[in-house]
Amino acid sequence: MKVVVFKAGKRKSKKPHSKAQAKAINPRFGFERFLFFSFIILFAALVLVQAALMNPTARTFLINDTGLEGNPLKFEEYLYSEGEISIALYSADANEDLKVLINGEEVAAFSENVISLKVKEGDVVSVDGSTTEEAEVAIVSASDNIKLDNIGKRIKVNSEVKQLARIIIE
Repeated sequence: MKVVVFKAGKRKSKKPHSKAQAKAINPRFGFERFLFFSFIILFAALVLVQAALMNPTARTFLINDTGLEGNPLKFEEYLYSEGEISIALYSADANEDLKVLINGEEVAAFSENVISLKVKEGDVVSVDGSTTEEAEVAIVSASDNIKLDNIGKRIKVNSEVKQLARIIIE
């Protein structure tokens, strides 16, 4: 039979007992801890700021200059070829209640009997006569690069929005 005897009491350990001794053994531990916690704090701040930028009301407080976001290519669209059409009002003298629409937006009113407009590929030209009783309009001319079948065809507008043409540029 074997007898095993254990000694109970204080042991000498190889681990240091104070923090000063721990830093003396591993001086980089404090810097690594600083990097870790600063990363966590900066990442949380980044997530919070991005969430705030998605809210339009909070965005106004965070961003002062909205000019940096850019403007839509409205009048600066040089990438597309343009053409020109002329629309005439036949039924009456100038009538400013009769409006010309391109892609649903008002671009001109019949302050004269003939209106010239610049158009691009795919534009839809319409006449809004919702505030007038009856009018008769027609496309009287188009530039050479525009393909239209209804040049000179008169269209009656009776208190409605009537489509004149869809522009196809060759």
